[in-house]
Amino acid sequence: MRAIGYFLIRAGRPDTPVDFGQDLEDFCYENNHQLVCVFSDSAESGHVERPGYQAMIEFMRSSGSEFLTVVPDAAHLAPDLESVGRAMVALEGMGARVACADVDLPDPLQNAFRIFGVKGVSRTRSASVRESMRTRALNGQALGRPPYGYRVGSGGALEVVKDEAVVVELMYRLYSKDGLGLRLIVQHLNERGISTRRNGRWNMTTVRDILKNSAYIGTYARFGMIVPRVHEPIIPRDVFRAAQDQTAARRPSGRVMSAEPFLLSGLAYCGYCGNKMMGVTRRQSWRLKDRRRASQVYRYYQCQSRNNQSICKYHTWRAPLLEATVLSQLTLVAEARAARGDADAARASDRRAAVLKAREDRVRNAERRFLGAMRRAAMGEITLKVVGEYLKELDATRQALSTAKSVTESPGTLDRWDSLDMLERQALLEEQVSRIVVMDDSVELVD
Repeated sequence: MRAIGYFLIRAGRPDTPVDFGQDLEDFCYENNHQLVCVFSDSAESGHVERPGYQAMIEFMRSSGSEFLTVVPDAAHLAPDLESVGRAMVALEGMGARVACADVDLPDPLQNAFRIFGVKGVSRTRSASVRESMRTRALNGQALGRPPYGYRVGSGGALEVVKDEAVVVELMYRLYSKDGLGLRLIVQHLNERGISTRRNGRWNMTTVRDILKNSAYIGTYARFGMIVPRVHEPIIPRDVFRAAQDQTAARRPSGRVMSAEPFLLSGLAYCGYCGNKMMGVTRRQSWRLKDRRRASQVYRYYQCQSRNNQSICKYHTWRAPLLEATVLSQLTLVAEARAARGDADAARASDRRAAVLKAREDRVRNAERRFLGAMRRAAMGEITLKVVGEYLKELDATRQALSTAKSVTESPGTLDRWDSLDMLERQALLEEQVSRIVVMDDSVELVD
């Protein structure tokens, strides 16, 4: 593979161009890589302004080729663990890989955990643990929680649980032979009292995951490996293929719709079962009399229990109507508070503090999930692409917190509703109400 070297020049440190150049040449020779060029920056300038790094990025973009970026260690790539993850996600998005010339720990994520002192991956154990897990997988030994329909036997391999296997077979028959969708399968299972392993109700996500899991044909897939026929299958291969074909046939093709956020997400609750209302986007198309095709996108809120657990009826509101209704009531709430004057000042202050704390908690949770994703990626359990999704979530929660702070510091924000963006409107709603209870013919804002 074509390789590019990059390093920081640190005064009084041994990683000078000459020293790293030799390590880089040895690394490329031992791993059969072709060294193309080397870029560097002064460590004293920090990681913000790095002309050498930017020149490397431009070189890779203009060449249109895939490269391996080799650094002495992860600290040359970025100054902290999160920034290392961001850099690696960005480089992989360009078709590049990253490696460290450190012979003891060449994996950049494992290297970063060691350098930045974050608990999670040991220098001495990471490589051996990963190899041990690969060996167990190749030998047919299960890792982690077994999928529904199986248990881990005394020898470590997956064994069929007969009662659960019958349910798995039923799901595949309903989906691939009877043509039922996920919602109807969930409804079928829950209405007949068939419970999950934990005696809970089925939902669409769980059923979807079972219908696409190759473990049910005896194939073990993990760490990028696919090991067939390592345990007893529950579903015949032709039935499994039919289910995958059915999924592909149902998936919309030829168009990409951007998922626009819903204003009331997380605040709207069904007034009948107490579960959250979920935002749904649907596109309908039809042919006009002159044979031209027409289409329309519909956005609405509906009780998620109807879709995911079949414990409620079909309660739904068109999104524009529900949002307009909430806004009109919000205006009345604000006018009532203004009339009460100082009597509501302390309560409003407490609510603002609660909103900010909730957003701060979301940021901390997103940071923990990101760190967990980095650990899993360092062990080879997930890809950098998945890490990138956790980074997007982290950025979104931080932006939401920043927006909430700016909204709470701006009096009279409701008067500027039309000029606010989506995050600002959501922050304002959270500051004004704790929940929105939605009935078929009424809406209640809970203070």
